Amino acid sequence: MDHFYKYFRWLSLDIVLGAIFFLAFLEKYFQVALTGHVYFALGAAIWLIYTADHLIDARSVSSPSTGRHRFHLRYYSSLIVIGATVLCLSLVNIYFLEGVIIRNGALLAACCIGYLLAVYLVRGLWVKEVLVAMVYALGVYLAPFSLSSQGFPILPVIQLAGVAFLNLLIFSFFDQNTDKSDGFNSLVLRLGKTKITVLIWGLSAALVVTSVRGVITNGDQLQWLYLVMTAVLLVIYLSPKFFNQNERYRTLGDGVFYLPGFLLLL
Repeated sequence: MDHFYKYFRWLSLDIVLGAIFFLAFLEKYFQVALTGHVYFALGAAIWLIYTADHLIDARSVSSPSTGRHRFHLRYYSSLIVIGATVLCLSLVNIYFLEGVIIRNGALLAACCIGYLLAVYLVRGLWVKEVLVAMVYALGVYLAPFSLSSQGFPILPVIQLAGVAFLNLLIFSFFDQNTDKSDGFNSLVLRLGKTKITVLIWGLSAALVVTSVRGVITNGDQLQWLYLVMTAVLLVIYLSPKFFNQNERYRTLGDGVFYLPGFLLLL
C-alpha cells in the first residue's frame, strides 16, 4: 500500500484528488451543478502543470536527489507521451464546457501568460510558489464562480491561495537540503530561514484571523475548513523531526486538501 501511494504522490495524483474534492465541496457550497467535463478539465490542468514542473526540474539535473525527480527522469519520454495525450483530451473537452467557464478560463490563462512574459522581461518577478498557489485557487473556484449568482468570492479565493502558498512554503522548508543539492532556487534558499519563518507565521496569522472572523460571524463551514487546514499545516511546521521521516509532511500536508471530501460525507 505504501509502495502504491508513493507512486501516487510522485505522479501528483494526490494533488489532483485534493482539487477534485475541493471542487465537489464548492459545488455543494455554491449550489451549482457541475458536469464531469468540469472535473476532468480541472484535474487535467493541475496534473499537466505539476507534471511539467517536475519534468523540467528532473531534466535540469543529471542525478536528482529525490525519488520523485528520479522517477520523472527515468520515465521522462513516457510521461511526455501521456502528457501530450492528456493535453489533447483536454482540448477536446473544452467543446463540452459552458461558454462562461471557457471565457473565464481563457482570462485566467491570459493572466498567467502575461505574468510569465513579465517574468521573462524582469527576472526578479519570478516567484513560482506564488504563481502555483494563485493558479490553483483560481482554477478550483473558476467553475463554481462562473455558474453561481453570488458574485466573485474574493476573500475565499485569497484564503485558498494562502493555504496553498503556506503548504508550498512548508514543503520548501523541509526540502531545502535536497533543493540546494540539486541546485533548485526555492523561496527558502532565496530568502533564508529567518524571512521564511516570519512569512509562514504572518501568513498563518492572517489565515487564522480571517477564518475565525468568518466562523464567528456566520458559522461558515468553508471558514471552518480553512481554519482546520491552516492548523494542520502549522502542526507539521512545528514538528519537523517527526514529519521529516518518510516524507510524512507531504502525506499530511497534501492530505489537508482531502478534508473537503470528508465534509461532503457529513
